[in-house]
Amino acid sequence: MLDECVNYFKERNVYKKLFTALRKKYASLGHMGGIITLKNITEDEKTALEGFFRKDFHKEKDVKISYALMEKSLKQSRFASLSWEEILTAYFKEPLVIKKQEKEKELEERNSFFEECAAMCNNKMVSEWFLYICKEKGKGSQVILKMYNENKENKSGLKAFLNKIFNALERLPVIENQMLLLPVFAAKTTGNPHFFDLKTKACKLLLGYIEYAFANIKQEQDLSGTEHIESLLYSAGILKDNVSNMCLVYGLRGIKKDGSIHKGIEGYFAEKEPVQLTLKTLSLLESLQAGSSINGNGKIYIVENPAVFSYLADTYPDGTFICGNGQFKLAFYITLELLKGKYKIYYAGDFDADGLLIAQKLKKRYPALVELWGYKGEYYKKYLSDVKLDNVSLAKLDKVDIAELQEVKQCLLEYKRAAYQETMLGVFTL
Repeated sequence: MLDECVNYFKERNVYKKLFTALRKKYASLGHMGGIITLKNITEDEKTALEGFFRKDFHKEKDVKISYALMEKSLKQSRFASLSWEEILTAYFKEPLVIKKQEKEKELEERNSFFEECAAMCNNKMVSEWFLYICKEKGKGSQVILKMYNENKENKSGLKAFLNKIFNALERLPVIENQMLLLPVFAAKTTGNPHFFDLKTKACKLLLGYIEYAFANIKQEQDLSGTEHIESLLYSAGILKDNVSNMCLVYGLRGIKKDGSIHKGIEGYFAEKEPVQLTLKTLSLLESLQAGSSINGNGKIYIVENPAVFSYLADTYPDGTFICGNGQFKLAFYITLELLKGKYKIYYAGDFDADGLLIAQKLKKRYPALVELWGYKGEYYKKYLSDVKLDNVSLAKLDKVDIAELQEVKQCLLEYKRAAYQETMLGVFTL
């Protein structure tokens, strides 16, 4: 009877459209039910439907068939002993599947594959991170899931890729107290110097792992996206660029990780000349010290503008100065971290909206160490420039909320003009 029933429906092509729609409806609902709408069917196809359902469909543009009608018509036919579940299973030669079951099966297969991949990893933290992003949707999960979906037919290729990732993460330079350039690290761990090039899937996974492994690293509000990436890599002992990111200093001495004095920095200190500290140089250091005594305590002065920095170095050759050079870079923050919080830091910048925001960021980051230097209304009025602040700049002042900057902020709102460091040299006396 079942074979006869299937043959009957297969001889009439319109039923393939009906049964395909019914199977989808079953998968969605989890049971037989609902209404099937068949669009753009021919008059002959309508006639074929009428033979079984005993209903005139020729007046309908889109034929709608409810499951209730299907069930009633089946019971009135010679196939009454059968069920639609039996008929559809035999018709398509495969069991009906509910979408939930399909998803559960797919999820089970995917998790099984990921667990198999994690078993290739010899490092517990790396393995835990991988399973976390696969199952808990941590940072990097979208990369992994997309790669899985794209490589369902080539899982061996995905396994090989992940094996390289695991090998690299197990050998981060910081583990061996080293610093390596990104291409060198990539070549050393994967054989391909471009494997971890920025914006690649591999690099995204590398950065995701670093954030997971070094949970104390947060996105700095005053670092750009690129600089945040550099900061993450640096924390793992990897340098994206070891020479162009730098900080200009004067009067500092460097102590290397083996306890010896950095002779290059010492030479500039002895000659009383400024020196640009690159990330490469900073990566060699255990600490930075200010003043003529290697263990001495003192004061460090940070200014926003190179011209003021130069003036201070020339005027006070025994002082210690750092140039922020506008927006702070990664090298600037590493320089401050290497000072180990031993010194009182004084900061001075321009009296405009951006200048006040820069000062505020530094103060909020190091509230106990940083003192704002010269932020007085009397200095603003004395050195007022002709540069007018537009409405965009004035609107930025709404974000200035620390007490030390309110006096200058109110002056800016009142006079709507800027005052710059270069004209206030007389204020900066030590």
